[in-house]
Amino acid sequence: MKYLLEDDYEYDFNLLGICCHEKDYRLCWAINNTLDLSLTKSKDNLELIFPKASKGPAYFSVFKHSMENKEITYYLIGNKFENQWLIPEKQHVDYFLMIKSNEKNNPSPLLNKLKSIPFILTAHSVIVDQLKSKENLIF
Repeated sequence: MKYLLEDDYEYDFNLLGICCHEKDYRLCWAINNTLDLSLTKSKDNLELIFPKASKGPAYFSVFKHSMENKEITYYLIGNKFENQWLIPEKQHVDYFLMIKSNEKNNPSPLLNKLKSIPFILTAHSVIVDQLKSKENLIF
């Protein structure tokens, strides 16, 4: 007998895709200066084990900033590790900026500020519910 565990997770965060060819620490510095944040590298990377990959686990860099007074947490997450992608259907995106908040905010002002950073090629809002591999964003 086979049992399937079904869990409906609510993806209650905004996700922004960032195309940028800079290293993660340089992008983090620019985002901190532009958005007045203090993103810092997490001690633990996001580790994923892909069933079809023979190279072993993939480690995606994560930077985090929490604003406890506003109950908002920002995560800057790398999308690529040695030819493996966190979200394979978004291979053109280099980084994701995840904003977890109790309130749904309009990401347009944030996108405009991100686009003002000279080495960001483009930034756009990502609809999480349309992603096939959205479960990779649960951590």
